Amino acid sequence: MASRIQPLQPGESADPVVNELLQQGRDGWWGDSAMFGVIGRNPELLKTIVPVFGAFFAQGQVEPHIHELMRLKTGQINDCAY
Repeated sequence: MASRIQPLQPGESADPVVNELLQQGRDGWWGDSAMFGVIGRNPELLKTIVPVFGAFFAQGQVEPHIHELMRLKTGQINDCAY
Protein backbone atom coordinates (compact mmCIF):
# COMPACT_ATOMS: atom_id res chain seq x y z
CA MET A 1 0.00 0.00 0.00
CA ALA A 2 1.30 3.44 -0.89
CA SER A 3 2.17 5.78 1.93
CA ARG A 4 -0.21 8.64 2.58
CA ILE A 5 0.78 12.27 2.65
CA GLN A 6 -0.24 13.72 5.97
CA PRO A 7 -2.20 16.96 5.56
CA LEU A 8 -1.00 20.10 7.24
CA GLN A 9 -3.26 21.44 9.94
CA PRO A 10 -3.81 25.15 10.48
CA GLY A 11 -0.84 26.51 12.40
CA GLU A 12 1.63 23.86 11.22
CA SER A 13 3.04 25.78 8.26
CA ALA A 14 5.86 28.29 8.52
CA ASP A 15 3.85 30.41 6.07
CA PRO A 16 1.12 32.45 7.80
CA VAL A 17 -0.88 32.75 4.56
CA VAL A 18 -1.01 28.95 4.27
CA ASN A 19 -2.15 28.70 7.89
CA GLU A 20 -4.91 31.22 7.24
CA LEU A 21 -6.07 29.39 4.10
CA LEU A 22 -6.12 26.09 5.99
CA GLN A 23 -8.08 27.69 8.83
CA GLN A 24 -10.59 29.10 6.35
CA GLY A 25 -10.81 25.68 4.72
CA ARG A 26 -11.59 23.94 7.95
CA ASP A 27 -14.07 26.52 9.20
CA GLY A 28 -15.33 28.02 5.95
CA TRP A 29 -17.10 27.12 2.76
CA TRP A 30 -15.31 23.87 1.84
CA GLY A 31 -15.46 22.40 5.36
CA ASP A 32 -12.73 19.88 4.58
CA SER A 33 -9.16 20.82 5.29
CA ALA A 34 -7.63 17.42 4.42
CA MET A 35 -7.32 17.95 0.67
CA PHE A 36 -6.08 21.51 1.06
CA GLY A 37 -3.82 20.38 3.90
CA VAL A 38 -2.05 18.05 1.50
CA ILE A 39 -1.87 20.73 -1.18
CA GLY A 40 -0.51 23.07 1.51
CA ARG A 41 2.69 21.06 1.51
CA ASN A 42 3.35 23.12 -1.64
CA PRO A 43 2.46 26.63 -0.39
CA GLU A 44 2.50 28.35 -3.78
CA LEU A 45 0.16 25.74 -5.24
CA LEU A 46 -2.26 26.18 -2.34
CA LYS A 47 -2.22 29.96 -2.73
CA THR A 48 -2.99 29.54 -6.43
CA ILE A 49 -5.67 26.87 -6.25
CA VAL A 50 -7.80 28.22 -3.39
CA PRO A 51 -9.02 31.23 -5.41
CA VAL A 52 -9.83 28.92 -8.33
CA PHE A 53 -11.87 26.62 -6.11
CA GLY A 54 -13.49 29.66 -4.53
CA ALA A 55 -14.58 30.92 -7.93
CA PHE A 56 -16.19 27.58 -8.72
CA PHE A 57 -17.65 26.49 -5.42
CA ALA A 58 -17.91 29.31 -2.89
CA GLN A 59 -19.55 31.69 -5.31
CA GLY A 60 -22.23 29.24 -6.36
CA GLN A 61 -20.97 28.54 -9.88
CA VAL A 62 -21.24 24.81 -9.22
CA GLU A 63 -24.29 23.50 -7.38
CA PRO A 64 -23.54 21.65 -4.11
CA HIS A 65 -24.75 18.26 -5.37
CA ILE A 66 -22.50 18.54 -8.45
CA HIS A 67 -19.60 19.50 -6.19
CA GLU A 68 -20.20 16.35 -4.12
CA LEU A 69 -20.35 14.22 -7.27
CA MET A 70 -17.02 15.71 -8.32
CA ARG A 71 -15.51 14.74 -4.96
CA LEU A 72 -16.86 11.22 -5.24
CA LYS A 73 -15.59 10.78 -8.79
CA THR A 74 -12.17 12.13 -7.85
CA GLY A 75 -12.05 9.66 -4.95
CA GLN A 76 -13.03 6.82 -7.26
CA ILE A 77 -10.42 7.76 -9.87
CA ASN A 78 -7.74 7.89 -7.18
CA ASP A 79 -8.94 4.69 -5.50
CA CYS A 80 -9.59 6.43 -2.18
CA ALA A 81 -10.90 4.24 0.59
CA TYR A 82 -13.15 6.86 2.18
